[in-house]
Amino acid sequence: MRIAGLLALLLPALAAAQDAPPPRPAAPPMRQLTQDNSAALRAGLPLAIEAGAGRILQLNRAAGSVFAADPRVVEVRPASPTSLFLFGVAPGRTTIAAIDGQGAAVAQYEVTVRPSGFGAGEAQSTLSRLLPGNRIRAEQRGNGIALLGEVATAAEAEQAANIARGYLADGQKLDNRLSVLGQVQVNLRVRIAEVSREVTRQLGVDWQAIGRSGNFALSLLTRNALFDAINPSSTIAAGWTDGKSDINGIIDALAQDRLITVLAEPNLTAMSGETASFLVGGEFPIPVALRDNVVSVQFKQYGVSLAFVPTVISQGRISLKVRPEVSDLTEQGAVRLSSGNSSIQIPALTVRRAETVVELGSGQSFAIAGLLQDNARTLGRALPGIGEVPVLGALFRSDRFQRNETELVIIITPYVVRPASEAVALRAPTDGYAPPDDADRILMFRQLARQRGLPPRLPGEAGFGLN
Repeated sequence: MRIAGLLALLLPALAAAQDAPPPRPAAPPMRQLTQDNSAALRAGLPLAIEAGAGRILQLNRAAGSVFAADPRVVEVRPASPTSLFLFGVAPGRTTIAAIDGQGAAVAQYEVTVRPSGFGAGEAQSTLSRLLPGNRIRAEQRGNGIALLGEVATAAEAEQAANIARGYLADGQKLDNRLSVLGQVQVNLRVRIAEVSREVTRQLGVDWQAIGRSGNFALSLLTRNALFDAINPSSTIAAGWTDGKSDINGIIDALAQDRLITVLAEPNLTAMSGETASFLVGGEFPIPVALRDNVVSVQFKQYGVSLAFVPTVISQGRISLKVRPEVSDLTEQGAVRLSSGNSSIQIPALTVRRAETVVELGSGQSFAIAGLLQDNARTLGRALPGIGEVPVLGALFRSDRFQRNETELVIIITPYVVRPASEAVALRAPTDGYAPPDDADRILMFRQLARQRGLPPRLPGEAGFGLN
């Protein structure tokens, strides 16, 4: 009976214990600042963030004040009594510290702010989209962006550098380490044609002699003897004599047209982005006075010259800066220097020059024209007094009209070229030449002996393969 009563008392207590919630775990004790923690605070905990990024720091107890040694590197603000918000301002290193209301140190960090990789990542994405097929890497290096890899042309390297510069922050620099796989070469074919047309018209009457008495004769000369000697067929003569006097009249009628063509065809080859120059002409000396009566001599170039800078922008597209010039010596504007009994004349130059920048494809041509020079003059020779008489004065007057017109035309054609891979593909003008023997020269009227077994001449520009 006693056991049954005891069980009746225990069963309700056990049921109540099972229904009760489990006990809460005991709260951990507050972290106390030990001697080891004090050493860590003095040294500072390392922490790294990127410029432009932020981070929340949790403290082990409430902080009353926070400090940043260099606010230009990191900004720190309390987010709550036990948390801090850090913001990376610029690349660098500094220290932040937090203290409580009694002045005891709560936490201390050595913060390193790295350059942001956002610019390099965005530059990499843009380069992959705009320059596909090239192995270009954009990496964040120090205070800027570094470009690594290889490109096909110098123009693509410049384009990649311009893209990367657009993602540089203030004060950052670009480290361009791109390498060009193959240097592109450009051949420039230039045709310089100068057309000079001279028109001369002359009409006059020359009375060689009027009257003769014994050994005495009276002559009137109004004609130009120079043109008479050059072209005697331009005169018409008529005369009359009665034994005592002779009258010979010569009418000069000269019409002369001259057409002169000066043609030069220089060919130059240069790598993309490099300068090439060409000169056909000469140099004339110019004395230059120095100290102590010492005279030095410098030389000035003249003739047909050409300088150009080609840049291959893309496949088959060429940006061309060209500067052709044609100059010649002239006595107009010449300077004469005298020293004692001797003198020298330094000639002047007539110069026609053009400078332009164009863009065109390989094998396309453009022309520079309109460089005109037009001179006209009229010469009149007459007997004083009689030559001014209307109608009658025409019989005692000689008129000469001369006009000289010059035009310069420059035609330029660039080609993207590559060197010939085989030496046999190149032939000199003298290859295969053999002087003719007597049979070839006399019987066959040949200036060259017949050659057998020579390879045929390859078509196209000699020395280069055109792309």
